[in-house]
Amino acid sequence: MGNPDPKVNEAIEFFERMLQTMPGDRTSLEFLSVAYEQTGQEEKRRDCLIQLVDTLLREKDYDNAQSIAERLTAFKDVPAARAAVERVAELVQGQILKTEFRREVQGLGSTRADTSPGDVSAPVFQETSVEVHAVSRSASAAEMDLVWLWKENEYLPKEICMDVLHVLTERPVTDTPMLISALALLDEQHPELTERVMESMQRASEVPPLPLELFDVQPAAAGLLARAFIQVKGVLPFALLGDEVLVAFLNPLNSDLQNEVSARIGKPCHFFLAHPQVWQRTVEKLG
Repeated sequence: MGNPDPKVNEAIEFFERMLQTMPGDRTSLEFLSVAYEQTGQEEKRRDCLIQLVDTLLREKDYDNAQSIAERLTAFKDVPAARAAVERVAELVQGQILKTEFRREVQGLGSTRADTSPGDVSAPVFQETSVEVHAVSRSASAAEMDLVWLWKENEYLPKEICMDVLHVLTERPVTDTPMLISALALLDEQHPELTERVMESMQRASEVPPLPLELFDVQPAAAGLLARAFIQVKGVLPFALLGDEVLVAFLNPLNSDLQNEVSARIGKPCHFFLAHPQVWQRTVEKLG
């Protein structure tokens, strides 16, 4: 194997330090499992996958836990790896049995004359929770990537980037939609640096800044995206111009987010960078 990319080694060191501060952090473990494989560090990769399994099980992300367990079968001679695979099998089987039992109970309940119409609301809330969790996880990963870009491009000192990353990793994923934004966190911790970073991102992305406070949000525009998606991802459709949509957001370096928003809305979108305080006040006014 040739000499590894120095940037890969630097990234490995960065996320190893993150794990020391936040043991079991999913994003760090996911990155390191891939990086260790790329650099031929099989024992570290194995140990990382074992930790990742336990993190996924705690988050009840059984699909991804099964996927990681399949990779761990390559280390079946290692007791810790074999035990992790067994933990996944036991928990996943238990979930299957619970699901089947709930279906049986629901089937029996549907034959009762006194079934309350309100009972059908539970699955709806459950699906909403799943959506919030999925959106939050993807937003958290994207915002961590953004902080890494700030560090790599020297928009901010490494120590400040670490401060923002710590808060990102410490905030739990809940059923309540909460804004996940590195720029908003930076503005909370170091407001004197917000404009500097916004200018750097604007130059790199060519996304124009926008004084969102000068606009009245059109309800028809804001209604084009689910409120939970708006709140978590930091994107706000605020105006319609014919068949096109104007969108204010907080991460102009995330092209995947722009593509996702355009796909969800189904119309041509024009994106603008907003100040995090103004963005949050505007969204709060929507009620």
